[in-house]
Amino acid sequence: MTLVIKKDFYKTLTEHHKVLKHYKNLVFNPNNTLVYSATENDTNDISTPISVKLFPNYLTPLFLTSYNSKVKVVPQKKINGYAIVLNKNQELNEFLNNQYSKSFRANIKRLTNRFETCFTATYKMYYGNISEEDYQYYMSALQVMLVNRFNQRNDKNDILTRWDFYLKTTRQLINNNDASLFVIYSNNVPVHICINHHYNNIFYVSIPSYNIDYAKFALGNISLFKLLEWSINNGYDMLDMAYGDLEYKRRWCTLIYHFDHHIIYNKENLKSQLLAFLEIGIIKTKNVLKKYNIDTLVKKIKAFNLKKSTTNLEPTFNVTENPTIDYTQLIEIDYNNSNNRFLKKHVLDFLYRHKEHVDNIKVYKNTINNHITIVGKSNSELLSISDAS
Repeated sequence: MTLVIKKDFYKTLTEHHKVLKHYKNLVFNPNNTLVYSATENDTNDISTPISVKLFPNYLTPLFLTSYNSKVKVVPQKKINGYAIVLNKNQELNEFLNNQYSKSFRANIKRLTNRFETCFTATYKMYYGNISEEDYQYYMSALQVMLVNRFNQRNDKNDILTRWDFYLKTTRQLINNNDASLFVIYSNNVPVHICINHHYNNIFYVSIPSYNIDYAKFALGNISLFKLLEWSINNGYDMLDMAYGDLEYKRRWCTLIYHFDHHIIYNKENLKSQLLAFLEIGIIKTKNVLKKYNIDTLVKKIKAFNLKKSTTNLEPTFNVTENPTIDYTQLIEIDYNNSNNRFLKKHVLDFLYRHKEHVDNIKVYKNTINNHITIVGKSNSELLSISDAS
């Protein structure tokens, strides 16, 4: 027996492209425009209370309820969302100049130029059409990126837990213009992939991930820059980076928004009232616990329990810049080979430091001491195995 019906407004809107039937109208607050209006007046009596979480407060709702229904709104504490409110009258450069500091703009330009200097960089947005072959290829690549990233963080991920759902539903959403898939390529290889959802005038950045070997290149920032450009060019009112307190979101956002919890119940039914009051009490209790950072403590305990006792088998290196090179002791090796997997990040970090292009890189192994030499067009580095390894 279900005592309270639980629903998630945010996921229903983004992942299913639907508005829950309990809402008649939704108004987008930044420009006071109507983004949703119900086509049917379903005002059936509510016998079981309905608890709707994660309603973003940049929307103002008008509820679709019967005469004996009541709605209680309770804020959800310590869940912040981050968004960029756009201006349809401004082109990209004008918007950037008005919203961000000179140093921020220069940093984004530097990151983009560095990536495009080191690789043959290309970008593609799949929106409105993606073949089954391409879809399966990119979703498989994105899944690997997510697994590697969250293993690196020793963290669990709800997206991976629900991966079968995303794999089953996202292609149809893309082909219906309700979702998109954005890809950043390095020499035709995808290194950053992002699933986005679209509802009316709002662009939702939903599931981004990247190849962790490219960490120095800050691909998340480059992706946001490109998605912002696409959103402005296509007339969106907002780019929503969703909830989750991450530094890059704070740097990019022009709006920090909050979430409300809506409890809808029958005010003339005693059982419905009691269950609704119990649900409201639970939410308020959670808010009090959050006030005293109990939620943070619980997260730390969970993270500690998830930590894996692993031994790092990869060698560590001392780095010597521009060494004297004796090629008679060296053999060229393929750093992309699975046996040399541990070298990939060192090579990419070398590209970043010296602004070299990947096509000009050769990697050698010393046949006597196994030291590694990375040679570019203008720079080189010797990676000598550290005694500590």
